[in-house]
Amino acid sequence: MQLDKIEVIPIAAESLGVRSLCTMIKTPDVSILLDPSAALAKRYGLEPHPMEYRTLQESMNEIRNQARDASILSFSHFHYDHGRPGFRNCLYNLTTRNERKELATGKTVFAKDYRENINASQRRRGYYFLKDVKPVVEDIQWVDGKRFTFGNTSITYSHPLPHGPNDSPLGFVLATTIEHSGTRVLFAPDIQGPISKEILSYILTIEPKLAIIGGPPLYLNKVSKQEIQSALYCLSNLAVSIPTIVVDHHNMCGGNWKEWSKPVLNVCNDYGNTLLSMAELAGKEEQCFESNRKELYLDYPPSDEFLNWTHASEEYKVQNMPPI
Repeated sequence: MQLDKIEVIPIAAESLGVRSLCTMIKTPDVSILLDPSAALAKRYGLEPHPMEYRTLQESMNEIRNQARDASILSFSHFHYDHGRPGFRNCLYNLTTRNERKELATGKTVFAKDYRENINASQRRRGYYFLKDVKPVVEDIQWVDGKRFTFGNTSITYSHPLPHGPNDSPLGFVLATTIEHSGTRVLFAPDIQGPISKEILSYILTIEPKLAIIGGPPLYLNKVSKQEIQSALYCLSNLAVSIPTIVVDHHNMCGGNWKEWSKPVLNVCNDYGNTLLSMAELAGKEEQCFESNRKELYLDYPPSDEFLNWTHASEEYKVQNMPPI
């Protein structure tokens, strides 16, 4: 999508078949690859279908291609569907030991500060992230609340925002605003709606022309009805003033997103605005594989070899590639 002189390119997302919200944004001054990773997960007691593994391979090939062209690699937080782990994992990440070093070599890296406003698991992941990439990057910056200028382009990071509700045990994420000549694009992953009305207020102050938002996890029982209702309230408010809202990620993993989001779509229609998935933004057909995994197993039965692999121990699956 072209917004004045800002180009927005969806790379990977749940509506494109994998867990991710990876996006490339280019201006005449700089190119920034946001959250360059993708992953899979177990669902309905089933390991990912071979079609999902092939899609993950394709997504990661495209992310690597985009990373080679990017001026900056940006990490909103350290969950593995947003930043590659630094170890071998063939089960849900398809990672090698050196992959994230190779991805970051020679690059400028902007990342969430792992030393503060972070939970214990992400602090640990951030520490090892720094240990891996510091010897190979051109520069690394902890960017919480900071602003950077490249010619006529500015990149502004939010203060740490809750990963869902205000008291989320999952920690904090950063939202990123890219502005060129008065046109602003907001990238706000894993805010889960937003659920938090404080995040709603923050987004409204940005006044973006396009907002890419991590949607609510409608499929998780541990997310309360009150929190899901808050996400609906917040999205409906954003739909009044933002010309194009892209909502993807957790909302596409399960639950009836199309039905749930009808009030948001109605508000968009009333105000002449647009509600899209990442697939729709890319001009592609939606492929929500995880939410349709049961059907994938029925309609496209995996080989006996693959099924035997799924029944192996987790330790074996982590170390050995699925036969896809």
